[in-house]
Amino acid sequence: MKAPNVGKWSKHQHLAKDARLQAYLPPTKRFSPADLWEYMENYGDVILKPSGGGGGAGIIKMSSLDGERYRIHAGSIRRVVEGKEAVLHALKSLFRPKIYLLQPHLSLGRINGRPFDVRVMVQRTRSNQRWQVTGWLAKLAGPGYVVTNVARSRGSVLSLQNAIQRSGIPKRPDLLFDIKKVSLAVASCLGKAYPRLLEIGLDLGLDQEGKIWVIEANFRPALSLFQRLPEKTFYRRIKAFRIRT
Repeated sequence: MKAPNVGKWSKHQHLAKDARLQAYLPPTKRFSPADLWEYMENYGDVILKPSGGGGGAGIIKMSSLDGERYRIHAGSIRRVVEGKEAVLHALKSLFRPKIYLLQPHLSLGRINGRPFDVRVMVQRTRSNQRWQVTGWLAKLAGPGYVVTNVARSRGSVLSLQNAIQRSGIPKRPDLLFDIKKVSLAVASCLGKAYPRLLEIGLDLGLDQEGKIWVIEANFRPALSLFQRLPEKTFYRRIKAFRIRT
């Protein structure tokens, strides 16, 4: 059964209505110049991302420097722009012709200075069945990149437990349980909004304090990330669920 093709903004609107998830969602708005400057004033660093598409394409980080100077980081390219009008011109030259979203930049956990996030696979075999977490791993950004997408940033994957252990994230015994709980709540919410949905590749952030953030819910997740893990248990489990659907 083909997964629905839905943008990030529509998914966020559904998730934001769920009381269980509101504490895990970064403040998110559709891009406008007024909201950009409000976010820059409130957060200092922001992420702009296209509502459509995937694979980390089109994501831009913007940071406030001194005066009216700002750093724009897109892919492996960084440039400093002075003046608000010049910033808007530079951003629009980078925008794809899609809706763009604004979020605060999350200070994710890091390994050797490189940020990582968490991919959680949540699956069910029928629309009336319960969701199950069938695998998870960490995606480590390549050197010099903001995005953790492995192909785009030339990053790498590693086990989630290994990533947490190697990062500076405070260790707590219930962290993996909470990741599972949040993942199932996201799947439950989106499964009601999109009844044909049978699997989600959920990207979660762990900030440097260990707080969980919902970054993105992918409705057509690739299995190839799990093939890269030396231990193939998750890969086999996810693949078995796909065969049964």
